Amino acid sequence: MPAKPTSPALDGEIEEVGGRSVLHFERRLHHPVERVWEALTSPDQIKQWYGGSTDVELDLVEGGRYNTHTTGPPELVEAIRAEFPELGDAVLASHDTVLRVEPPLLFEHTFGGDATSIARWELQRDGDGCRLTLTHTEPPGFDVKDAPRDLSGWHTLLELLALVLDGTPAPWTMERSKGHRDRYEAAGP
Repeated sequence: MPAKPTSPALDGEIEEVGGRSVLHFERRLHHPVERVWEALTSPDQIKQWYGGSTDVELDLVEGGRYNTHTTGPPELVEAIRAEFPELGDAVLASHDTVLRVEPPLLFEHTFGGDATSIARWELQRDGDGCRLTLTHTEPPGFDVKDAPRDLSGWHTLLELLALVLDGTPAPWTMERSKGHRDRYEAAGP
């Protein structure tokens, strides 16, 4: 069972499964499964919750491409590079592969250009809305000291996804991501 977060605002959890670090988020969304599925799998909508400055290419079939590339503005690109220096330009462009597609309930793909890093999005009907579960299996050798970075990144993207679903998209900002990262670091492992 994942460790529970120490603050209700920090819903990201990390656990070890089979010698690998797995990040876990669960969100109740007030939108039907079909609407959330569309937001997760439509390149135009992905671009919105990726912050609006990312090009997205997605072939929604098993073995298909899932590529993202942050294109600007220049100050955002430089801020991202400064926040994640250990990732180099990999933080700006990711060339991934779709692993599983079961519309409208399951979408799984490699993440961050690493075939051993896997993001899994699961949707479950829940009354007039749905429950979204995101798990990110980190690559072998992942250093748990980097968990706050990855938890805050997913936390930010899930916030932006919810805003897009609510019809109030917002840009991705370093301040938003940094605030979450500081809180995850303060919460500890």
